[in-house]
Amino acid sequence: MAVGFAVLWTLWAWSISVSAASQNETAGLGESVCEDHGEEFERVFAFPNEAALLDCELVKWYLFDLFNIPYNVTWYDQRSGLKFTGEEKHAVLRGSSLLFLNTHMEHQGHYLCIVRTPDQCYKQVRVLLVEEEAFGACHRPWTAVQRVQNQFNDNLRCPLSDYTSIVDSYSIHWYKDCELLQKGSRFHFTENNLMLHIRQISYDDAGFYTCRMTFNLTGVISVVSETIECEITDSSLKRPQMLEPNNSTMKVSEGSSINKTCRVFLPAKGIHMTGVVWEIKGYYVSPNTSERIHQGPQEELQVAEGWWLERSLFVSRVEPDDFIVNITCRAFSHQGPAVGYFTLLPEDPNLLLPIGLLATTMALIFIMGLLLYREFKVELVLLFRNLFPFFYASTDGDGKLYDAYVVYPQGQGDTLSEAIETFVLKTLPQVLEEYYGYRLFILGRDSLPGQAVTDVVDETMNLCRRLLLLYTSSSLSRPDSLSWFEQQEGLHRALLDDSLSVMLLEMEQLSDPSILPESLRLLRDKQGALQAWKRRRRWKCTRTEEDGEEDQTPLSLFTLSARFWRKVLYYMPVRGKAKRHSKRKLLLNL
Repeated sequence: MAVGFAVLWTLWAWSISVSAASQNETAGLGESVCEDHGEEFERVFAFPNEAALLDCELVKWYLFDLFNIPYNVTWYDQRSGLKFTGEEKHAVLRGSSLLFLNTHMEHQGHYLCIVRTPDQCYKQVRVLLVEEEAFGACHRPWTAVQRVQNQFNDNLRCPLSDYTSIVDSYSIHWYKDCELLQKGSRFHFTENNLMLHIRQISYDDAGFYTCRMTFNLTGVISVVSETIECEITDSSLKRPQMLEPNNSTMKVSEGSSINKTCRVFLPAKGIHMTGVVWEIKGYYVSPNTSERIHQGPQEELQVAEGWWLERSLFVSRVEPDDFIVNITCRAFSHQGPAVGYFTLLPEDPNLLLPIGLLATTMALIFIMGLLLYREFKVELVLLFRNLFPFFYASTDGDGKLYDAYVVYPQGQGDTLSEAIETFVLKTLPQVLEEYYGYRLFILGRDSLPGQAVTDVVDETMNLCRRLLLLYTSSSLSRPDSLSWFEQQEGLHRALLDDSLSVMLLEMEQLSDPSILPESLRLLRDKQGALQAWKRRRRWKCTRTEEDGEEDQTPLSLFTLSARFWRKVLYYMPVRGKAKRHSKRKLLLNL
């Protein structure tokens, strides 16, 4: 290595003297007004009969705007002052580069690169050194040092990548010393063989690696090679650790903005060479803040244990194409890479409001249904009975002769009792018997003359399906009444035997229900009573006119509402059409 550096410094001193001697020649080219950048320190080395590429390093963004300002590049041979036109047999112009296809010893020298823009002019000298190849040498005398980490997987990159963009076709082979490397378990070639990947690096992998390119340009076949000196380092540095993103998902709504930070911890001390970048669909995210998706600058914080590295990703507006795509953050370092990603998913629809509205609507419908059912229960049940009579068992064959036994206050001698008697003997039969077809038993009307009341009541109640009991505040408190025995017998059957269903018709408003007999009061509290006097004051035996006079009106002259009669029908026996069966289960028991 010491000999190589000595040769390098000797050649550099020689080039400076030649450059000074040819300064007058350069001035003669008429370019003394150009901004002089001197001589490029980095030399281009070549073997005879190999290619050599000279790049014009003046084509840089920091000198002028490459993308918006037009420019042209011209090459001169400083020794002769001749301009390269691209028609030379041994040299080719490609963009801002000068390529020697097959160099010879006479091609060694200084070459002037001049860059002109509409307003500026720049010039710089490149030096080409041609050296005879030593006999039996397995690598070039000038090398590029690349370091890899012991016990890790790492890469060696071929320095000939500049050739790939200007040649027509090429192939690359790798050598370690003089041995051709083949793809196997430890060596792998990527990026068109420009990258040599070595697995599980050990100290035995140190040495000289040469990548040799054979290319075709305008029908001319040429070769070029570069040697890499591979050094093995054994540092305490470890791989970077990707903390965020951690391969998770993020639910966002379309059109929203997001800000995601990539956080990497590097357990290394001193200077590091780790870069953190965001990429989407294999492309690096632009740092241009005017773009919809861009990344911020890399931020670093050194701590006692290492370095914290962060880089933020900004999405100003999420679009449909951003969903179900891995957005990746990569950390590149000499110790190895670290990768993390996250995926955007469409946000779940906000169902809280619809669910709340639905629940509220259902609750309102339920409450309204309850209220409607409570208000129109009688009408709905009667309608169902008329539409679907086959759901109810027929009363034929149940051993009953009458649908209802009617008990009412008799012989009390007051106006109310007379009105009730008229209602029972005329109005009730007209509606229930003649119009609806029910059969009623009314003592005195349907009993035979001379029959004992006790026998009639007992036998007839066994033949009835209902007991229709009409009462007033005082009708059940007079044992001398003709109906007193009927009332007591019916209440006994309803409360104790539970063999007869009772329908109570309260014919006048009670100021104090406690005046009723206890048996009737218990039954009234248990099942309720049809209050004929409710809502309409027609059941009062007297009423007051506007002039203050009392108008005596019999009950029979009043017309009961249709709703009252519907309630009566509701409690009357149901006349179904289905045949009776001991094991039949009815759909409804209304």
